[in-house]
Amino acid sequence: MKRFFLALPVLLLLGCSVANKTEGTKIDRNSVLNLKPGATTRQMVIEAFGPPSAINYENNEERFTYTFREKSVPVYMGGLVENETRGKESVTTLELVIKENVVYSYRFKSAEN
Repeated sequence: MKRFFLALPVLLLLGCSVANKTEGTKIDRNSVLNLKPGATTRQMVIEAFGPPSAINYENNEERFTYTFREKSVPVYMGGLVENETRGKESVTTLELVIKENVVYSYRFKSAEN
């Protein structure tokens, strides 16, 4: 029991915190709401969101995909130990169809697990 009380201040000092790991460019929801099919150009999309994560070409259409992942992982002992199993991940995706250098349609989705 004495050992526990001696170790308690050390454990509290080292404590627990959360580390955030990100991948991709964050997708701003307000910028997505500013997209206007038929009016927003390909160049305007790149200026607002940067280069896409992926580009595909199909039937005279250009498809841009932007993906942003953020994972929050609890860490212990001053960041030495990470608990990946208790982490939470959110994924935000923006998919755009571009025809003749103008946004034809888009789909925005955000999910957390």
